[in-house]
Amino acid sequence: MIYATVTVAQVMAQKWQLQGTLFDACNCETLCPCVYFQAPQGEDCRATAVWHIEKGHYGDTRLDDFTMAGIIYATQNPLMGVLEKAAWIVDDKLAQDQRDALMEILTGKAGGLFSMLSVKNPLGVWWANFNYSNDAKSWSVKAGNSLDIKAEFVKAPQGVPLESTPKVAQTYDPLFGPSMEKVVGITNHYYATVGGLEYDISGRYSSSGRFKYSGGP
Repeated sequence: MIYATVTVAQVMAQKWQLQGTLFDACNCETLCPCVYFQAPQGEDCRATAVWHIEKGHYGDTRLDDFTMAGIIYATQNPLMGVLEKAAWIVDDKLAQDQRDALMEILTGKAGGLFSMLSVKNPLGVWWANFNYSNDAKSWSVKAGNSLDIKAEFVKAPQGVPLESTPKVAQTYDPLFGPSMEKVVGITNHYYATVGGLEYDISGRYSSSGRFKYSGGP
């Protein structure tokens, strides 16, 4: 699992829930075929997902108002197969008890969505200050010097007589569960450097939506 390099306090799994907004970005053209069980458009997948947890809990530990990002590398559809590499950047505002609780969730020990992940080479966890914005029309994140993404919904080209409004796609992407609906977008820029992963991508796929996850015994 992703956190093989992280020491996690041993506690009995608790019921948990996280909900809020998220967005992703990758190196595919819009629309990314992975969310429809197809292969990536290129030779690999270089993707990042960014979650802002509005409210949540792990047992009695509150997990509210923080941001985290998962940066991955895969040679196949990451929603169907094994990830070759993955790293996490997590909000450094979390106290130690919150960090321990979150690790129980993200390592999959407490069940739910994250228990589905399988990573050949887990790169570990980095802690950073986050600046996150997402109004479903444009979205962005900065996390220290490791992550900088800005994107917006896809607009009609100049001269085309169509009103530009956010378009919602229905997908099979569990990250956007339970609705699996997302606003289709495109990156202005997508820069990541963490754990040996180095991405500098622009003008490619991005999407924004909401999530609500839960798990536990």
